[in-house]
Amino acid sequence: MAATNYAVLVPRVQILANDTPTSNPHFGETPAGLRDGTNKTFRLAFQNPVAASIFFTYGASIIRQPAGSATFQVLDLPSGYLTVTPAAVAPDNGATQPMAFDYFSQLFSQSDYQTMLDEGTEWLGGVAGVDVAEGLYPAQVRYALSVFYNRRASDKAKEYASSGGGIGAQPQTPAQAFTNLAKSALAQAVTLRDDYYKRQGQRNAPASGTIHYGISSNQSPY
Repeated sequence: MAATNYAVLVPRVQILANDTPTSNPHFGETPAGLRDGTNKTFRLAFQNPVAASIFFTYGASIIRQPAGSATFQVLDLPSGYLTVTPAAVAPDNGATQPMAFDYFSQLFSQSDYQTMLDEGTEWLGGVAGVDVAEGLYPAQVRYALSVFYNRRASDKAKEYASSGGGIGAQPQTPAQAFTNLAKSALAQAVTLRDDYYKRQGQRNAPASGTIHYGISSNQSPY
């Protein structure tokens, strides 16, 4: 059995979710971390930065160098931690030494998207990590998109709760908007799945398949 074609399917979900490697730009960001002339470890404000997109500005000359250069290295890509390499002077707090990063980030990591697709595989009655029929790819992708939106709804609800209501909007407003998008994506997945089996001369998915229409354990209850 062939493995799930993540190389093809992950970008499809990312495009539909508007979470591609060039979807979320951040310019001139001063990272978190002590600038005392000794500390070399800093953290970007957004998780899942795209390594190839990171550019570093430091000093009066405003020289930008890409990730992996002799100037800095990424320590923990999902969390956004990076370190200035020993070849560079640890950033001080001098006014003549501006320090900033330009980069793109994504809402979820590559492995997150693979997990979303695996849920789509299981919803279609298959085994996580094992490829489904190519004709079912559109249904699998739309189901993964519904998982994406439900996770966004859950994140928004948690964000509101952790702020103690300080972010202003009522929790049901952004969470419900994403939940509605999730329901729409799921409805599309059902239609695409059923259309595929009708074209195969079957009325619906095989009876041996395990079809789940509810929300999975890691999706939002909102």
